[in-house]
Amino acid sequence: MNTKEKRILIMKMIEPLVFSRSGPTLLFTHANGYPPESYRTFLIPLLHHYQVMAISLRPFYPGSNPDNLTDWKDFRDDYLHYLDDLEFNPGNSSSRDNNSNQVIAVGHSVGAMTSLMAAIERPHLFRALVLIEPVIFPPLWGILTQILSPFNLAHRVYPLARTTLRRRTRFPSRKAMFENYRRKPIFSRLSDDVLRDYVEGLARDLPDGFVELKYSPAWETRIYETGGIADPYVWRNLPKVNCPVLILRGEETNILRRRVIWLMLKRISNGKAFSIPETGHLVPLEAPYRTARIVLDFLQSNLKDTDNRFPE
Repeated sequence: MNTKEKRILIMKMIEPLVFSRSGPTLLFTHANGYPPESYRTFLIPLLHHYQVMAISLRPFYPGSNPDNLTDWKDFRDDYLHYLDDLEFNPGNSSSRDNNSNQVIAVGHSVGAMTSLMAAIERPHLFRALVLIEPVIFPPLWGILTQILSPFNLAHRVYPLARTTLRRRTRFPSRKAMFENYRRKPIFSRLSDDVLRDYVEGLARDLPDGFVELKYSPAWETRIYETGGIADPYVWRNLPKVNCPVLILRGEETNILRRRVIWLMLKRISNGKAFSIPETGHLVPLEAPYRTARIVLDFLQSNLKDTDNRFPE
């Protein structure tokens, strides 16, 4: 992507979704296909302690082209543009403490990888990282992915990349969309409230009264196709991350391997990991309050100005 294309992309960036406006800044980044609104239930307990903002990744930008995504470092660059934005930069607030030029980053899936890569690039901007189910593969697998990438073999490696393009994109109403998703096994552990937030964040009204997906299957597939390409960069640079890091894993996940977490912790100077029982890759949506409690406990233990009282 040339300089002009990057400038146009930045102009299309969506303002962060603001959940609360007081306290240290906590910046949340969502997973592939899951809009920021999906995480409202998970984020609610954090609102009592932090200024919580959630950014939208590139697939939500108007007119963005999935073919322009080369690897997930592009998301890292978008994230850093958010931090550089004068309207958002937490250092502009006179009400902050001595850590006003830093953020607490929380991310899920590709959002976790985006936060991690941003912290690698500019470690001085981050007070703490919470990586929920980061999509990172063993080091040799990342190298293999780089080699295979030009041959476009992702559809053989990632079954979801094949099925996503067949995903239904139009519904008669939000209610019909909710009822359709309520029957899907992937959403079986999500409460009705979480699923409604997901539908509300994902649906866009059409002139004919129908609704369509804001996040296109083409974008979702492209993210699967480029997964792993940036992994060698991450593995090589993990020691640059010097803030406290929590890695959260759903115990029944088929994405994040225990060995990968072990290898990450060997390279991170101040890292911890925790598995949440009876959850999978969608752990912050399947068990939002349990996940939030663990996040608050971690931040209270590592940041002096954090009160971890959990709202009843």
